[in-house]
Amino acid sequence: MAADPATDPATDPVAVREAIANRVAEAYRADPHVAAVLLAGSVARGLADELSDIELDVYWSRPPTPAERSAAVEGAGWERVYDEVDEHEWADGLSADGVKVDVSGFTTATIEEYLGAALAGDTEPELQVRVTALRDGRPLHGHDLVERWRRRVEVYPDALAVAMVEEGLALRSRERLEMLAARDDVVLLHRDVVDGIQGVLDALFGLNRVWCPHPHHKWLDWEATLLPLQPERLVERIRALVVAAPADVVTGLGSLVDDTLDLCATHLPQADGARLRRDFDHRRITAGGLA
Repeated sequence: MAADPATDPATDPVAVREAIANRVAEAYRADPHVAAVLLAGSVARGLADELSDIELDVYWSRPPTPAERSAAVEGAGWERVYDEVDEHEWADGLSADGVKVDVSGFTTATIEEYLGAALAGDTEPELQVRVTALRDGRPLHGHDLVERWRRRVEVYPDALAVAMVEEGLALRSRERLEMLAARDDVVLLHRDVVDGIQGVLDALFGLNRVWCPHPHHKWLDWEATLLPLQPERLVERIRALVVAAPADVVTGLGSLVDDTLDLCATHLPQADGARLRRDFDHRRITAGGLA
């Protein structure tokens, strides 16, 4: 009997990428200054397809030297695709068995700072990306360290819930949407629509006290399953909005924002929903001229 392609480890895209990740991780585990290695992203979540890259997070006990990074890439026989460094991260892209692997390197001290900032209510998306990587990822080395970090972020902080709602729903006004639709300024209008959808989703993650896994809400259908509190037909309405005619965009986005504000008023009264609604509905121009 032929193997089921969906479950055969030789063809299943998740299983194939897990095997590659384990081989890449071996090169990092060999370095005594690597405190932990984590398989993250869509592969760790079981969402990966044939087009997915592999995301590997490497946590160093102190900043790695160029030689140490090279030893884990070229020294292990992998082909380097890119090499980027900033003040917080060492990013190495490599090709392993024809699949791109994105390696994000951080010191353990940086991760400790990131977790502290997120728990204090900082809405910077990168902080929650790192939190969700830890929570959803699969440790390939340094299990105890990863588990300690996971325990630290078990409880979603109230301050972050409020901040996510108040920042997410601080949207451009309904009046602006109407103006752009009336002028048929479709590029500007749909830019505002995408910003509005992202703001609604950010707010819903805060409302549900769920760490947000991606700054641009990749894997929308999966993300929606994480949100018990959401407007009716959330994904269906979002999909309709991104292809809607200008007049329908105004009605559709306005309705989605209204429904999200209603949920926030009921379930997160600490957020200033009244101000958010007032600002969204504010009209600068009236039928008689300036308001």
